[in-house]
Amino acid sequence: MNRATINSINRRLLENLRNNTTDMAASETRIAASEFYCPDILAAERQHLFINTPQPVAFSGELPGPGSYLALQMLDIPVLLTRDERGQLRAFINACSHRGARVASGSGQARSLVCPFHGWAYALDGALRGRPEDGCFSTPVDDCALTPLAVSEKYGVVVVALTVDGTQHAVDSALDEIGEHLEGIGFQHYRALERRHFDVAANWKLVSDLSLESYHFKTLHRDSVARILAANAVVDTFGRHSLWAFPFKSIAQLGERDEDSWPDTVQGSCTFTLYPGVMFVVNSLGAQMIRAEPGAGPGESRVTFVGVSGPGCDVEQARQAWDFGGEVFEREDLPIAEDCQRGLVAGRRDQLLGRNEPLLHFWHQLWRAALS
Repeated sequence: MNRATINSINRRLLENLRNNTTDMAASETRIAASEFYCPDILAAERQHLFINTPQPVAFSGELPGPGSYLALQMLDIPVLLTRDERGQLRAFINACSHRGARVASGSGQARSLVCPFHGWAYALDGALRGRPEDGCFSTPVDDCALTPLAVSEKYGVVVVALTVDGTQHAVDSALDEIGEHLEGIGFQHYRALERRHFDVAANWKLVSDLSLESYHFKTLHRDSVARILAANAVVDTFGRHSLWAFPFKSIAQLGERDEDSWPDTVQGSCTFTLYPGVMFVVNSLGAQMIRAEPGAGPGESRVTFVGVSGPGCDVEQARQAWDFGGEVFEREDLPIAEDCQRGLVAGRRDQLLGRNEPLLHFWHQLWRAALS
């Protein structure tokens, strides 16, 4: 973000803190309880919001150079990201062209990827390099390459199509509406820390909702996040994406200084939510990606939590910040999502969203519109 944008966000945060308020929606709204337990709704969400929609899945820094790879599981789809010997990013279905077994797991560096089933070997550009007992097969080697997927890398964010029908244009343009703001962050210069995965007994939207409002800070995060961050948030939307920022309590000190002397960073934490609902939480030391996707049933989700350190930052300090955020997320946020799931299924009462939860209004409207 440029200096004018940063000053504008800090100015708005300071004003909301002074007035003990937050950005507001026009009115209260309701979300049908069935959206969190109906199998038909879940099936439609899987198809329209995930399978048919380009997905932000990784930071560029998770594939740091030629020969690097990252194996992912997106819904039921095994996805493989690689950088070939020229450094070009590629994506494939992570399935051997022989019998369908995965050719890579986890992440790392390799000159070739070898299927653990029968030893078929693939180059990082997806080409089949060799197969044992080659004379037993008449299909040309060139016809046995890994199945490619459309993939894009802009602003340091990797976006991939989950089906072979996904177009290059769709993945290339997926972040255009918020690109100017992402470009100013410079995610392409961030370094990978770690990936964690959680299986959560709650609908994926309940997990996503946790990172879209600060109303819960004073209660749920009273002894953690709320000690350093205030709930006086500002909200902006950019087409199908959003920005949510909330301040350090110390931002009050800016009121005593001329704006020309203000720091060139947002005095708080910023969450960029990229359609269809992937969070990139940015602070002074690094960033985290929070990705929730549907599980096998309406009350199940698979959550990915990724950490990266910012350029020039002390990696150990960045890891400590990421560990702190991850601990809060795992011990405070995820259990309350599971608690909400149980309550919604048992009570069948619609959710109430207050005016002080404007991004929940925005995102639930987007999700409903996609299904219609």
